[in-house]
Amino acid sequence: MTAEQRAEVDSLLDQLEVIGSTQQPRPLDNPLLFGNYNVAYTSTARAPTERGQPAGGRFRGRIGRALFKTTGVFQSVLQPDIATNKVAFKLFGVLPGAIGLRGKVVPVAAGEPHGAGTAGVQDTVKVLFEPPVLSLGKSLHLRIGPPSSVQLSTPYLDERVRLGKGSRGSLFVFTRGGAADQAGMDQVGIQKSTRSGLAWLTAAFLAMIAGGYALWTSGTAALKVMACGMWLVSILLGSVMRQGGIIRDDEDIKRVQELMQQKQKKMEERRQGQQATAGGGAATA
Repeated sequence: MTAEQRAEVDSLLDQLEVIGSTQQPRPLDNPLLFGNYNVAYTSTARAPTERGQPAGGRFRGRIGRALFKTTGVFQSVLQPDIATNKVAFKLFGVLPGAIGLRGKVVPVAAGEPHGAGTAGVQDTVKVLFEPPVLSLGKSLHLRIGPPSSVQLSTPYLDERVRLGKGSRGSLFVFTRGGAADQAGMDQVGIQKSTRSGLAWLTAAFLAMIAGGYALWTSGTAALKVMACGMWLVSILLGSVMRQGGIIRDDEDIKRVQELMQQKQKKMEERRQGQQATAGGGAATA
């Protein structure tokens, strides 16, 4: 898509946002919010501080798409307060896999900063994601990378389309159903790391390094070129998978810290409440 075409699409989305400003109930209060969505369109034309792809991170960057051929990008909002993201791919165009995120949705309260790019407090949420889960095939899973967060507003919502705006100004168009309903979005991010997953990944990297060394020591120029190719591919794979493909910056790190503190505070308050209830019951007895 050319810059002119993207600008035209973004302008049409502005018109959709104007329509959305009068919608009642507001998107965050509308039951239509929940469901499985395809990520149909993203734009960073108005997000000069956005690093990398706003949907999919390094797995959707230029190198990532070359090694991990994208077969689908999905997002779900699950009741009561869960969001999941998934990039489905085929490694080297052959081995199916996915990188997935699962997080808790927290509405942005009045008085909290909501990001210059978002639509406004009443339509904006923060999501604290657990570390990503990398899946290869059906049984190899590896939890890699740090927790992360996003801030996203929903300025327009209907039965088919949801419009999203990121805190840095990125635009998203989500379409409901279709392939997203078949992507197992309710299971994203719940898999535990498997020993076979870690072993397979480690063995694959060691095999590429050792194979490259064997080719290099063969002495022929052609095989040395092949060795360099193997080493380069292993480096590029590592660069994409680093931190689970997440591209972090100071804003993201700060938001994760704040959300973790809020989570810990609520857990402590819940624990103290349970202790007080147990103490009151013992006193009564």
